[in-house]
Amino acid sequence: MIISTFRRTLLLLGPILLGGCAASQLAGFENAYQAYNVPESLVVRIRTELGKNGLPNAQVTRDNVGRIRLTGSYRNEEEVDLAFVLVQSIVGIKSTSPLYPENIKEKRWELEAKRALVRHAEMTLTLPVKRALIIGINDFLYKDLSSILGEDDARTMDSAARKAGYRTMTLLGQQATKKNIEDALQRLSGELRPNDSLLIYISSHGTPPLPSYKGADVRKMSIIAYDTKYHKTDNNPDIARDLYQTSVPDGKVQVLAEMPTRQTRVIIDTCYSGEILKGIPDESTRYILKTNGGIPEQAGISMAAWTGPSYAAKGIVFADDSPPATKNKAGRQAVPAPRAGSEQSDINRYTVITSTSDGQEAWGPSKGSSFASPVNPGKRLQGSFFTQAFLEYLDQYDGHLEPAFKAARDFTATKVAQEVAQQVKRPVQQTPRLNPPLPAGDRSSLYN
Repeated sequence: MIISTFRRTLLLLGPILLGGCAASQLAGFENAYQAYNVPESLVVRIRTELGKNGLPNAQVTRDNVGRIRLTGSYRNEEEVDLAFVLVQSIVGIKSTSPLYPENIKEKRWELEAKRALVRHAEMTLTLPVKRALIIGINDFLYKDLSSILGEDDARTMDSAARKAGYRTMTLLGQQATKKNIEDALQRLSGELRPNDSLLIYISSHGTPPLPSYKGADVRKMSIIAYDTKYHKTDNNPDIARDLYQTSVPDGKVQVLAEMPTRQTRVIIDTCYSGEILKGIPDESTRYILKTNGGIPEQAGISMAAWTGPSYAAKGIVFADDSPPATKNKAGRQAVPAPRAGSEQSDINRYTVITSTSDGQEAWGPSKGSSFASPVNPGKRLQGSFFTQAFLEYLDQYDGHLEPAFKAARDFTATKVAQEVAQQVKRPVQQTPRLNPPLPAGDRSSLYN
C-alpha cells in the first residue's frame, strides 16, 4: 500500500520536476527563476534620485522576482520615462521591471490616438505628395559623444530621395538640434495626408532602451541630437537624466511614422549608447556587474566608438527582437504592408528597416576612409556599410526593396564577419532587418 502511494506521488511530481528542469535550460527562462537581490541601499538611493529630480509621487517596490518596479502616481508619460531612466541607471536594465505604473494622469498614446482620429476625419483628399525627413550627424556639441558617419549617409540618402521626387527636409550636423528635429516632426505631422508617401531616415547615436506602456519586455529609446547634453560625472543617474531630457524620444518619430499614408518607409541608423553609463565602479556598478555575471550592461545596448585605424563601429539598433511579422521597432503592432495586386487599401503601407539586429554594432570605414562599392568595385563609398550598399543595390534593382535589402544584408554580414572581425581581432556580427518581411519576388519600391 505504501509502495503504491509512493509510485502515484512520483507519477504526479515527475512531470512537474522534469518541466522545471527543462524550463531552466531554455533561453529566456533563466531570469524567471532568478532572485534579483537589489541591496536596500540602492533602493533608498533610487527614492532619493526620484525626489531630487522632481518626481515626489513616484514610488518603487519589488516585483515577484525581486526587480525594482515603478509604482506611485505620475502626471504624464514623460515623468514615467524619467523615472525609468533613473532606476535603470542605478540597478541596470535586467533588474528593472518593464511593467508600466498604472496611475498616469495623461497618457501620451491615448492623446495621440484621439488627435489622429480627429485629423483623419478632417482631411480631404488632395494631390499626393512625397515627403522625406532626413537627419544625420557626424560630430556632436559635447565631444564625449564619439564621432560617427551620420551626415555621410544622410547626404547620400537625400540625393537619392530628391531624384525620386521627394520633398526633402534635411537636418545635418549642427542643424539637427533637439528643437529642430522635434519641430520638423511636428511640421510634417501637420502637413502629411493619407495619400502622401513618407520616407524617414535618421543616423545618429541612441540612448539605452526604456520599457513602454505595452508592457512585457517591449522597449523604446531616444535619438541623440547634435546638442544632446553629455558630461561624464561620477553619478550615473545625472548622466542618464541629461541624455534623456536633451534627446528626442522615439515616440515622436513613431507618431509620425504611424500616421495614415499611401506608403511609409522608415530607415533607422542609430545606436544604443548605454556603455557611457558605466562610469566609476561604485556600489551601483558593482551590483550590475554581479547581476550580469561580471559582464558590463549590454542588454539591447551596443557601443558606438572608434575601435581601430581602419574601421569604425556604429551600433544601429532600432527594432525589438520579437517575431518580425507582429511588431515594429517600438514593439507596437505594425500595420501589414499590402502587396501589389492586393485587395487591401493602399493606406498604411509601413516598412521599418534597421541596419543591425538587436545588441549588435554596425560598421563602416573610419572617418575620412572609404570602401569599394559591391555593385561597381571601381566606385568608392564613404559611410556605413549597410546604408551605402543598400542604396547601391537599390539603383541596381530599380528601387525594389526585397532584392536590394537582401543583397545589402548579405554583403554587410559577410564583410563585417570576415574583414572587420579580422581587423578588430574579435568576433563581430551585423545582420540588418526589414519589418514586416517581404515575400520573395516582391516588387515594392522604396521610392514610389
